[in-house]
Amino acid sequence: MEFEVSRIVQFIRRDITLLKGSIITGILVSSIILFLLCLFNMAWDKELSSDEFLGCFALCYFPLGILYTYAICREFQNPKLNHSYLSLPVSTKERITGKWVNAYVAYTLIFSMLAITVGIFAMIVGTIIFRADFTLTSLFSVNYWKVVLLYLFVQPLFLVGALSFTKNRMGKTLLVLGILFIGFLIFNFICFGLLNHDFGIFSGRSSGSHGFDRASQDFSLVGKWFYGLIFGPLMLLVAYLKIKEKEV
Repeated sequence: MEFEVSRIVQFIRRDITLLKGSIITGILVSSIILFLLCLFNMAWDKELSSDEFLGCFALCYFPLGILYTYAICREFQNPKLNHSYLSLPVSTKERITGKWVNAYVAYTLIFSMLAITVGIFAMIVGTIIFRADFTLTSLFSVNYWKVVLLYLFVQPLFLVGALSFTKNRMGKTLLVLGILFIGFLIFNFICFGLLNHDFGIFSGRSSGSHGFDRASQDFSLVGKWFYGLIFGPLMLLVAYLKIKEKEV
């Protein structure tokens, strides 16, 4: 079966149609929470700064996106539905592409527009109730791209969890992530100590402290690339293999 964009679009449209009720509920709940968080921040300093709005955005953006990722994969692990689901005329590449585009690209665009709309309404209400400043530029921040980029690497982890576990999917995913985090933390510390022990960074002297900071910065750049590849493309490949395994 060839890779066709039209089938991916229809596949995404199917998921959205089946989850229409849950999507509407999630949008309403997240809108209310985001609205209240924005008002709470304006109650203290009579303004909504870009960092405050971005914090409110992230508090709703990540949990809702993770829940949506699990929702669009629930048919995959349902023994009553997965047979008909896997028999859909969609290739494995189209299936994983559709899931990723739906759970990341489309979700990010829609939630960003929703957040801006809710933020404008919250500032209007804040000017009336708290006499807060109405600053439209507060809804836009350069750090927004950092949040979206972080979710780009977080989302595939939960996508793999949604495709791997049949029961208590989120709890088991969080448990595995916690174990991996501790393991990688110990691994990083051991590698850091072996590579930099001869430079006296653990001596406690000022030069050692300066060396520790410089070495940490250098090592963090390598770590970002290393873990970025693991938690990004590699996890999408694992998700692809999970779907392929189930289809076979």
